[in-house]
Amino acid sequence: MAAPPLIHLQDIHLTFGGKPLFEGAELQLGPRERLCLVGRNGSGKSTLLKIAAGQVQPDDGTVFVQPSVTMRYLPQEPDFEGFASTAAYVEAGLAPGDDPYRATTLLGELGLTGLEDPATLSGGEARRAALARVLAPEPDVLLLDEPTNHLDLVAIEALEQTLKGLRSAIVLISHDRRFLQNLSAATVWLDRGVTRRLEKGFGAFEGWRDQ
Repeated sequence: MAAPPLIHLQDIHLTFGGKPLFEGAELQLGPRERLCLVGRNGSGKSTLLKIAAGQVQPDDGTVFVQPSVTMRYLPQEPDFEGFASTAAYVEAGLAPGDDPYRATTLLGELGLTGLEDPATLSGGEARRAALARVLAPEPDVLLLDEPTNHLDLVAIEALEQTLKGLRSAIVLISHDRRFLQNLSAATVWLDRGVTRRLEKGFGAFEGWRDQ
C-alpha cells in the first residue's frame, strides 16, 4: 500500500488579471519522491509552487499538507532584509531542535563564511546562502524554484550530490535540463492551466510530451 502524500494539491483554480492561470491543476508529492515541474515560461510553475508552500491562496481547490511535515521553500528572489550576516539568515531558517552546526557546515561547503553582509552579496552568493537556509533543517519537503540560478558548474554538481544524499521529498523547477535529468524520478507538465503527470524523470519528458 502506497504511503499517503505529504502534499496534495487538487483541482486548483486561480485567475490573474481576468485570465485563468490554473483550471484544475494537480500536484502530489510522496515521501522521498523527486519530482520536476515543467512548462513554458509564464505557465504558472512558480505560482503553483507558492501555493504548495502556502504563500499564495488559490481561488478554488484543495491544498493538503500533512500536519507533521516540515517544509522549506526556495524562492527565485530570497529576502535578506533584517539580517546582519549570512549566518543569521541561515540560522533563522532552523526550527527548534535543528542542529546549528549543520547551518555553519553548509555555509562553508557552499563557499561562504557566514560573516558576509547580505546587502553586498553577488547573485551567486545570495543563491548559496538561500540554499544553505533551506537545506540546513533537512526538511521532509523541499520546494526549489530555480536552485541553480547564478551558480557555476562546480557548485551545481556539488548541489546535485547534496540533494541526492537527502531524505527529503523534492519538487524542482529549473531551466538546467541536465540537473533535472539527474535528479527527477517523476515529471509534472503544466500546460494551459492543467497538469499531466509522467511517472518518469525529465529525461523521458520530451518524447512523452510529443506523443
